[in-house]
Amino acid sequence: MTFFINIVVCLVMLLCVVGAGASAVHVAREAEQADPISGLHWERTADPKHPAAPPRLTLTRGSDHPAERDKQLPRAVFCVRAGDHVSLRGARLGFSTMALEATALESGACGARVRARVEVTGALVEMKVIDAGGGILSGEAGAWR
Repeated sequence: MTFFINIVVCLVMLLCVVGAGASAVHVAREAEQADPISGLHWERTADPKHPAAPPRLTLTRGSDHPAERDKQLPRAVFCVRAGDHVSLRGARLGFSTMALEATALESGACGARVRARVEVTGALVEMKVIDAGGGILSGEAGAWR
């Protein structure tokens, strides 16, 4: 008998959890959200004709940020910092199997050209930063400006 009571209690609890979860999802879908980057406030609205479709975003109000804060320029994110050990690859990635270990002499964001010193030979080279800890060998640093 207690087995059947336990089954009934579990089913009732499961139905309560499912019902509460569905209502929480509905509330979250209709809530107003602020974009952390632009500060604009958006509201998600569901289409009653198409309940399975994703909700639409509707602009409800503008930014709460003061105007002087918007004028600040974002800081560059460095992929490579001076002193980091990097792996240099040849300029033609599809045909080259060359890889050299080097030390970055300058900091740079992805896509920047920085100088590096090859560990084996000590030569100064120029590299184009492609990711954190990696770059493409692009020439000698003596001709670099």
